Amino acid sequence: MGGKLPQAGIPHPAQQSITVVDRAQIEQTSPTSLLDILQNVPGVSIARAGGIGGQIYLRGFSSNNWRSPMYIDGDRFRGRNTLQLNYFAPEEIERVEVIRGPGSVVYGSEAMTGLVNVVTRRPQVDPFGPWRIAHGGFSAGYSSVDNGFSTYEWAQAAGLGFDVLGGISYRKGGNYQTPSGAALNSDYESIGGNLRLGWSPTYNQRFELTLRDYWEEDGRAGGVGGAPGAPYTQVRQQPNQVHMAKLSYSGDFTDQLVQHVEGSFYANYFDTKLSTVNTATAGVVTRSVSNVGGPLVIGGRAQGVIPWEPAPWGLMKTTFGIDGFQEWRPGSTSWSVRQTATTSTISPETKTAPDNTQANVGAFVLNEWTPLKLLTLSAGGRFDWFNTTSELSPVSSTKALEVLRRNADVSTTAPTGSFGATVHVTPILDLLASVGTSYRYPTNSELFTFSATTIPNPELKPETGLTYEGGFQLNFPTATVKVTAFDSHYANFLQTVFVNYNGSSMTQRQNVGHATVNGVEAEWRWQATQSFNLYGNAAWLQATNTDTDTPLPFIAPWKGRVGVQYAPLGSGYSLGAAVDWAGAKTRISSTEEYPTGGYAVPSIYASFDLGILISPRLGDTKVHLSLQNIFDTSYVSAATYVNRSYPQSMYNPLLEPGRNFTARLVHTF
Repeated sequence: MGGKLPQAGIPHPAQQSITVVDRAQIEQTSPTSLLDILQNVPGVSIARAGGIGGQIYLRGFSSNNWRSPMYIDGDRFRGRNTLQLNYFAPEEIERVEVIRGPGSVVYGSEAMTGLVNVVTRRPQVDPFGPWRIAHGGFSAGYSSVDNGFSTYEWAQAAGLGFDVLGGISYRKGGNYQTPSGAALNSDYESIGGNLRLGWSPTYNQRFELTLRDYWEEDGRAGGVGGAPGAPYTQVRQQPNQVHMAKLSYSGDFTDQLVQHVEGSFYANYFDTKLSTVNTATAGVVTRSVSNVGGPLVIGGRAQGVIPWEPAPWGLMKTTFGIDGFQEWRPGSTSWSVRQTATTSTISPETKTAPDNTQANVGAFVLNEWTPLKLLTLSAGGRFDWFNTTSELSPVSSTKALEVLRRNADVSTTAPTGSFGATVHVTPILDLLASVGTSYRYPTNSELFTFSATTIPNPELKPETGLTYEGGFQLNFPTATVKVTAFDSHYANFLQTVFVNYNGSSMTQRQNVGHATVNGVEAEWRWQATQSFNLYGNAAWLQATNTDTDTPLPFIAPWKGRVGVQYAPLGSGYSLGAAVDWAGAKTRISSTEEYPTGGYAVPSIYASFDLGILISPRLGDTKVHLSLQNIFDTSYVSAATYVNRSYPQSMYNPLLEPGRNFTARLVHTF
């Protein structure tokens, strides 16, 4: 590991806070899921729901609430906000880029607190020359906490200007162990396949077709959609699937005004069957199945870069682009069986919501200008158009139909902007400051959801945010330190409220909320010697509903990681240790959560290159070992969802995994 923090590859203002988790870090910790990769990023807290499922809280707001979107290789991954982190085995990922702070100026709606971009593995080979099998490999891993097994096999071929990369991943694990026993219904099984076909007519241009398919079955032991957990509720995805296809292009043109161009067109289709067994009412067992078909989402983007250099007004770079998507979301269907000691009532399969669509087109420009060696400025703007439509069937209420008929086709626009400055005070010290706006346009379901207890509200306005950031970065030859403080103000927050509808108490989404989120994030790395480095991060966060002057729920106030690594050059091995910690949370929303205690959880890691340590005949063969949560500490993430209607237990909020030994063998040829 070097002395500088890695930078993300996707467009962003220069002053924005970014963390990159690269392939080497992923292999060192042997994570089970993308959720595990993200849990040590500053400003990010995890909200676990099972062995591989859950959401994240990024600067105070949950990915489940559409305020921190996910991107795959730079393209929007929209359709399953509750399940989006499930779909990628760690072995398929090259790196993960986390942008913290408002990202709407480049990425549009929902990037209110930041975003996550997952970069999948891609060919690492020269496509020219004769056709040949270039590379391949496999990995196999074991985790003791859930008796889990995972494997990934891949191969790569190239020649005559073409290249192909294909891989298959498989994961299976039982209920994970906590210090209080097994977390029932946390088991999982998944299989995924990917194929990437590339053609390079020249060294500077590349066309690519990417196909991906993923299937899983897993349970929600607690958290969103699963709380309060055993013995009251059992929720399973049986199965959960996504099918993905993408065409993309990238090219460099050094003698043209626009020197870099890239574009993509993608289609994603989701399908999920949710099975729920509810025994919360004494003597009554309700079994229900909901088939959430779709959505089908097509989208794409086109992006260019103009480096205005050399120029008499200093160095300047302009990134500009257009992107959009069209989403078709069919209404879900469901059926249920309600059993008592003497009766069994069957509700046949019915459609529970109308079909709806949502479309978006946005254009953006981001400028970075260095008029003087001591100053770098960035400024950007974006303009978006949204259109949302809804069918009327199966809504039967006369009043709801009247509302939908008047608003079944809704369009709106939203501008956003940002400005930032970096002052290079000395070669070592940079001062950073920025201000940016953000927004979130209501989803199809928020605008048009109708059920026995919910009425639609097609007149919802977008949520909006305004964030001020300031900080500094120290750049020593062998160390980097970055500290950022931020102050975010949000308006028109969407909340579920109770309303009187035809004499009945119903719920409806309304723009009623205002909130502030304040925090400080720090990230550092020091290469103390050629073999020895220290690293860490820390984050403090406070979020308040300013309408009621009460805390927003599920916020981790203090959180961080401190680690050390020893990796002698050419030795063929590395050793590491880290402590993940969090402060106790007593400032809570008393109606929505329980207090959580502080914790310090140590782990140790080791990697061995068998080709160096044992025999060159073993080639590029590595073994990665870890012992996580060494002392089997019982702890809960402050971000984990709680159902206060039920008593506190190991499921409510859900306990994190206990002591875990992992081993992974990786071979590349």
